[in-house]
Amino acid sequence: MTRNFAITWQLTEIHGWGMVGVHTALHLMERGAPPLLLDTPALETLRPENRAKLEGLLEPHRRFMAQAAAYAGTTIVVPDVDMLHALGNGFDGAPMRQSFRGRNNIGVIAFEDTRFDAAVLERARSFDRLVVHSTYNRDLLVEQGFTDVGLAFQGIDPTEIRPLPPTGRFGDRFVVFSGGKLEFRKGQDIVLSAFRAFQQRHPEALLVTAWQSPWPGLAESIAESPLTRVPPDIGPDGRLDVVGWATRYGIPPDAVVDLGMLGRGDIASVLADCNAAVFPNRCEGATNLVAMEAMGCGVPVVLSANTGHLDLIGPADAPHCWPLTRQTQLFSPQGRRKGWKESSVNETVAHLETIHADREEAKRRAQRALAFIHGQRTWSRFAETFIEACSV
Repeated sequence: MTRNFAITWQLTEIHGWGMVGVHTALHLMERGAPPLLLDTPALETLRPENRAKLEGLLEPHRRFMAQAAAYAGTTIVVPDVDMLHALGNGFDGAPMRQSFRGRNNIGVIAFEDTRFDAAVLERARSFDRLVVHSTYNRDLLVEQGFTDVGLAFQGIDPTEIRPLPPTGRFGDRFVVFSGGKLEFRKGQDIVLSAFRAFQQRHPEALLVTAWQSPWPGLAESIAESPLTRVPPDIGPDGRLDVVGWATRYGIPPDAVVDLGMLGRGDIASVLADCNAAVFPNRCEGATNLVAMEAMGCGVPVVLSANTGHLDLIGPADAPHCWPLTRQTQLFSPQGRRKGWKESSVNETVAHLETIHADREEAKRRAQRALAFIHGQRTWSRFAETFIEACSV
């Protein structure tokens, strides 16, 4: 029997949640079981080929929502679908959880807040099944007594994320890439401190950043850092002053490039001109899409050995990256940051020095990462295992 699914969150290619939805919907359509969308898809953000495949979901969505409007303020039960609910930290933050329920209700989550009080556990147990995107998250739930947690690793689209010939846009600079929305959890303060030391030894080094996001206010959390107490300024256009921030902490302005908000079609081209990518993240509830994109483009990667990143690092005798293993436990107020770790600035610098000095080893590890990502961590593989993991 064909199982029907409903997706409660918005399909978009701007952020990770949206990508999960897009590739889940594409997979279900290929299986001949198009999902019901309960949030209007942001079709304008999709690449043309994906938009063409998914725009047929818009009219059924509009018809259903028009019918549902007559029952606003109540919980609408859709008995012939399994409903996928997007959950945030605390297993909350999903209005659709209260508005719509299905035959089975599957909570989908990548969480960094590890507090499990009575209210959190009650919300988590209100679902027929939970599906996560990292071994880290699964193990935390097993510790809380959840015996059957689904696991599906996120991925990349190999038609989009792949090695390309360098363009030479940065000349003969040694280019270090760092991406991800700017916040304390992502560790851009560690990147800044490590790059400052590295650039002092290698004046040709260039830090290329993709730290802008639709949520610039998250950058305020960087004030927690012992390394960079003052966050970047936010301009009237909502854009972070990344170059000014880096300059404030001792990096020459001509040694930093702010890429702004990268379009999906620009990612592989930019990464083709990078010599290394650095991700000293303090916590990842999933496995870090930007890090996987760098690995999937053949860039040598430095990766913190904690939380969701542990699913990317690979075997000790043949790692996919340069793991940051000098990890110290962060303070965990009210149990909120179990597993969060602080990476060593000095070890980050040392790994950059190794990549700079030994280009052959850098190429070998990057090739292993490339084979791993394209072989095991694609969106098509994710979608297949995700739908299997949603089985109740």
